[in-house]
Amino acid sequence: MAIEVFNGTSIPRELTTAAMEFLWVKWKTLNDTNDLSLQRLTEECSYQLRSNSIHLLTINDDFVYMYVGESVQANASESLAGSLLSQQINPLKREFADVYRQVAKRLTPAFVRFTATWSQTGQLWQRLILPIKVADGAVILVVYSELINHQTEIYDHLFRTAPDAMIIACPITNDAGHAIDGWVLMMNDRARHLLRFDGTIGNLRLTQLPQFAGVDIWGRLYAPKSAAAATPVTTADFNVDIMRFPHVFGLRITPKIDDRDATLVPNSSAHGASQLA
Repeated sequence: MAIEVFNGTSIPRELTTAAMEFLWVKWKTLNDTNDLSLQRLTEECSYQLRSNSIHLLTINDDFVYMYVGESVQANASESLAGSLLSQQINPLKREFADVYRQVAKRLTPAFVRFTATWSQTGQLWQRLILPIKVADGAVILVVYSELINHQTEIYDHLFRTAPDAMIIACPITNDAGHAIDGWVLMMNDRARHLLRFDGTIGNLRLTQLPQFAGVDIWGRLYAPKSAAAATPVTTADFNVDIMRFPHVFGLRITPKIDDRDATLVPNSSAHGASQLA
């Protein structure tokens, strides 16, 4: 099976989000008090659930999509509303159908994790399936899905702990549109060590860092070169590679002293006119 399934009380609470936890507890409470209905479960909620939800109705051995939220439809490769699960081209439809049948038969929730087969980034989805028994033995399944994106935390960790000193900044431009400075958006641990900076970066400009005072490198930011190319700049204290992106730019800083423990101490005699052509 291409999906990971947890049934009933084995649903891993440590993996669920606050919205999923809320839905699970609400379903259990309503079910235990014999007050479970689609309206009671999905209404009166502070979480924005509808966009990430679908409602399925059992039809013999199949399921029809009664409701499809905007986010779910936007991430689907085909139209869902009003169609049968068996009619979909989703390569995981058989696995989902097996899970849905078990949930409808046992009337117990299930928690599912799976990767999107159509994605090149290995996106991980989590799905909570909650059954509601209705008239004539039919069952409605409330299926709430969320995309779990671990890329941001991984990229943040890799940037922060990188052995190269790096700063990411957003250009500050003059009336002519030329970059004259930059708002610091990110600064990794190595850059903080080299620059002897332990403060916050909120509202921090590059030129407020002593090592960049008087260094006029900003005109080089968007020279007519490949966006992937780095522009090398040399100052009295360090070498800088400027990495250009559509909306921000990066600075890879290397001290001229070949010493990984060296810090960049401003050179007061050179910092007014140390920029080399």
